[in-house]
Amino acid sequence: MKILRSMSEFGFFYVVDVPEYSASMELKYLTKFFSLPEDLKSSTVVSGYNTTNENVFRGYHPGLDDVKNSLQYKDVYNIGPHETRLSMDEEEFTNPLEKMQSDILQEANVWPNTGDEEFDCKFKKTFQQGFKIRRTIGQHFIESIFSVSQCPRIFWTLR
Repeated sequence: MKILRSMSEFGFFYVVDVPEYSASMELKYLTKFFSLPEDLKSSTVVSGYNTTNENVFRGYHPGLDDVKNSLQYKDVYNIGPHETRLSMDEEEFTNPLEKMQSDILQEANVWPNTGDEEFDCKFKKTFQQGFKIRRTIGQHFIESIFSVSQCPRIFWTLR
C-alpha cells in the first residue's frame, strides 16, 4: 500500500534499508571524484567534452555553466550494465542507425584512473555493487507487478 500511495502522490518511491548497499559510500566516492582536478577526470569525460574519448554516455559529464539553456547543472557520472562492449558483426545490422543504437545501448562503463589505485578500485567496486543491487530490486519489482497480471510470463521475464 505504501508503494501505491507514494506513486499516486509523488510519482515515485524509493527503497530504504537495503542490505549491503550504502548510498553514503557512493556519495563519498562521487564527492571525492567531482572534487578532483579536471585533468584527472578527463580520461572518463564523455566524448562531447573530450573528442579523444570513445564513450558517448558512460562516464563523467561535467556540469554546464549555461543553466538557463540546459537541463544539466550538476556534474554527473553515468554507469550502465556493461563492462565490455559486446562484439557484433557488421552484417547483423540492416542499417547504420541500428548499429549506432546497438553501440550506444551496449556502451561499456568507463572508470576513473586517477593514479590513486585504492580510490579507483573502491570507486569501481562501490558503483558496480550499487548498480547490481538497484537493478535486482528493479527486476524484482517489475516481476512482482507482472506476476499478478494476466500477461504471459514470456513478456515479463527479465533474466
